[in-house]
Amino acid sequence: MTSTLLFAAFAICAGIASTLQSAANAGLSQRTGLPSALVVNTSIVMLATLAFLLARGAQPVFFPPGTPWSLYSGGFCGFAIILILAFVFPKIGAALAIALMVLGQSVAALVIDHYGFLGMPKDPVTVSRVAGLALVAAGIVLLRQ
Repeated sequence: MTSTLLFAAFAICAGIASTLQSAANAGLSQRTGLPSALVVNTSIVMLATLAFLLARGAQPVFFPPGTPWSLYSGGFCGFAIILILAFVFPKIGAALAIALMVLGQSVAALVIDHYGFLGMPKDPVTVSRVAGLALVAAGIVLLRQ
């Protein structure tokens, strides 16, 4: 139970960081242009990642034999996230943008869980999980009011 609460707290922190990152990127892109803001963001991520790698003393293995290409799609997804959110935040607002992102994440998560894509364990779609998705959609409708 304690580890579940800790993991939940980490997930909440990731959500907060994602929202703050998107707002900062949107603000920076209005001053520097979207491509420049993405280069700055990505450079900081790369430097922090290299520092993390060096601090761990890990021996990097970037392309182990037999690794499916689909497991490398995360980098492209990360680029899409920072690009799209930096663009839409000033257009539709932070709350609606994040709510729509959560809806997209929820739909994708249900599909990934149901089929066990990308090496994840299978967890079938249930009526209650679809109801949770409907609540997220209802929240978006309420945000638009």
